[in-house]
Amino acid sequence: MTLKFRYKLVKRPDGTEVKAPVVPLRLSGEKGSFDTPALLDSGADISVMPEVVAETLGLDLSGERSPAFGIGGKSESVGTFAEITIGKKHEIYNFKKTPFKVILGEYEFPILLGRVGFFDKFIITFDQKKETISLKRIDKWRGFR
Repeated sequence: MTLKFRYKLVKRPDGTEVKAPVVPLRLSGEKGSFDTPALLDSGADISVMPEVVAETLGLDLSGERSPAFGIGGKSESVGTFAEITIGKKHEIYNFKKTPFKVILGEYEFPILLGRVGFFDKFIITFDQKKETISLKRIDKWRGFR
């Protein structure tokens, strides 16, 4: 089966809005869970979240600090894992240990879903003209991972 989502309006730092490939996501950690939109980012090696989100979820931030590089420049980060759930109606997928980079400091940005730990679980189709995203779960029993 295939999950389909329509692009959503995303507000940029300069105040303008643009339609972007956003999916509804449930993030979970030791202190609870919440639903949030997440931006699919094919340019991100790994999924990323702000420190305030990680703290709210009670994620482990005790790991080694390292620099993270992105469109906003260089920031201090720490690696961690979160549980994510994505789906609609009768097709729901849960991934218990999804790797994330947590950007430390007071930064505001949407949850970004990157290649390792998310894209590698689906065949993802971006239809820019129709403003839709399709996620087809890769069947690991057929030789895919």
